[in-house]
Amino acid sequence: MPDPRALRIDVGPFHLAPTPDAGTWTASAGDDAEALASGVTAGWPEWVALAQRVLQADAWWRENEARGDAWDEGFASARDATAVNPYR
Repeated sequence: MPDPRALRIDVGPFHLAPTPDAGTWTASAGDDAEALASGVTAGWPEWVALAQRVLQADAWWRENEARGDAWDEGFASARDATAVNPYR
């Protein structure tokens, strides 16, 4: 069974491939040699930290979107005299 740490991770056009140095991985946006050469190489802890920051940014964005949706619903119900504002 091959070592899963030696396998490339593909997410759409984004690739995270192990390098000959076992401690680093290279991120690229394509399969060709030019994309691999211009990729970013970092250690696994740095990639995990980046993924954590992306998840935090996504949670922040979703929270702000939910607040905006709630405000829109409350504003729309305030304009209609027969509507009940669910946020009051």
